[in-house]
Amino acid sequence: MAKYQSRLDKRSKKNSNKILNIMIAVVLLLIVVVGATIVMGGGDEKASSNVADTETKDTETKDSDKSNKNAEKDDKSVSLDEDKKSEEKENEDKKDEEKKSDEEKQKDEASDEEDTVKLEGEEQSELKVEDSDEPNVKKTMVHPKWKPIGTEQTGEHVSSYEPGSVDWQEKVKTISYATGIPEDNMTVWYIEGNGGPQKSMATVTAKDTKKPYRVYLQWVDGKGWQPTKVQELVENDKD
Repeated sequence: MAKYQSRLDKRSKKNSNKILNIMIAVVLLLIVVVGATIVMGGGDEKASSNVADTETKDTETKDSDKSNKNAEKDDKSVSLDEDKKSEEKENEDKKDEEKKSDEEKQKDEASDEEDTVKLEGEEQSELKVEDSDEPNVKKTMVHPKWKPIGTEQTGEHVSSYEPGSVDWQEKVKTISYATGIPEDNMTVWYIEGNGGPQKSMATVTAKDTKKPYRVYLQWVDGKGWQPTKVQELVENDKD
């Protein structure tokens, strides 16, 4: 009976070991499955991360390209604005040059007109202008209707060459009348006698044109100084 019992015990142990081995195998299988799942899941996450990184880089590249294109567009816009401003400035400079040219032309025309002495209240067509052979004289001008300019002086006349005196001022007024140069635009270089107590001669220039003139004067009793001749000089010989 004891021998039979021992056999039963051995068979029972053998069955128990078989069950234990099966359970161990199941556990190992589960570990392998779980491990594989974790490994594969990590790979998917890594792949997903790589895809996300790639998409991010693509987006950044597109944004960068777009930004560069916008920058190029802005640069072109700035360049066009600068070209437009440059063109406008050139047009303004051209207009200024044309304006200056017109002003200079008008000035030259006015200067040419001044070659012939202007007379207040006299017919310009009656002015006689002749070329001169005298040294330093371009031309000689005489007007048949020159008149004495009037005087504030009374009694016997004595010619004065003192600047600021009444007689001096009346000489200057007569010179302005004969040459057409306003007194405030005239420089008087010299006034001197001319062969007699009632005759004078003056050298003057216009301040704006610098043209020199020599003016001959004759005193008329009770009526003042009268111009008798005007000469346009080549150069100012009293400077």
